[in-house]
Amino acid sequence: MTDERYTIGELSRLSGVPVRRIRFYSDKGLLPPASRTMANYRVYSDADAARLELIQALRAMGASLAAIRGMLARKTSLVELLALRLSALEAEIAGKRRIAATLRAALRHPEPSPDDIRRLWTMTLLSNADMRALTERFFEEVTGDRISPEWKREALAAGTPELPEDPSPEQIDAFAELRAMLSDPALIASARTDSASMWAADFDPAAYHAAAGRILASIRLAMAKDEAPSSVTGLCIARDWLDASAKAMKRQPDEAFRAWHLDQYRRHHDRSLRYQQLLAILRGEAAPGREWWWINEALTALRL
Repeated sequence: MTDERYTIGELSRLSGVPVRRIRFYSDKGLLPPASRTMANYRVYSDADAARLELIQALRAMGASLAAIRGMLARKTSLVELLALRLSALEAEIAGKRRIAATLRAALRHPEPSPDDIRRLWTMTLLSNADMRALTERFFEEVTGDRISPEWKREALAAGTPELPEDPSPEQIDAFAELRAMLSDPALIASARTDSASMWAADFDPAAYHAAAGRILASIRLAMAKDEAPSSVTGLCIARDWLDASAKAMKRQPDEAFRAWHLDQYRRHHDRSLRYQQLLAILRGEAAPGREWWWINEALTALRL
């Protein structure tokens, strides 16, 4: 079986690729000629023609010249190259969907202000990966090395905002608001102070988490029965929460600790609730309930 040889013009006619483009690929090292004539003209083989077809196909899929060169040099397999290209393409599609959703959000207003447009457009530049990095920075600045890596991972998994592929205008607004919250220096400073006061060396986060889960379940049952926070049931739940949380924090369940709980609620509940509401919007979930309001009303009514 013979291997046909082609001049650059013949290869161009055979492949439909302009001579100028073939020469460009050759000069870039993607398609070196099989040989040259005595007059130094390029000569290509059947294998070169097949290589040119592959280059054109990969370029049509958006692969860069550098990526194709690496694949052809076997530094990257074809499977790896295609997988990378697919990931890039999916990210590009998601980005365009976010831009389209941002425009829809802006057009909800008959006369969107320049600030509205700037805020929404800036948001489109923030990918989910960027938001995760922002959330991780927030946790690092707030907690430092006080929280164990396991708890930090759980907190990030539960609290990192993620914009859906085809977000609604409300989800875009929620994403932008969460970004502003996580970037707010005053919020970071306040959260850092509170984290330091809670995550003392003898704090038992597992016990605190377990107690909170148990108390919230009790509160939901009481709320389902329309029992008021100041009822006998409410006061019993408040006493249980005070005792359990004090044990987890190595504190005394006294009046000072009750006052600490109420102060934490007063200073942080609205902000924390808003964060959870925004996460629920992004996730398409029901808005968070009023359990923490209920328990703090019960604590307010509790007399020690």
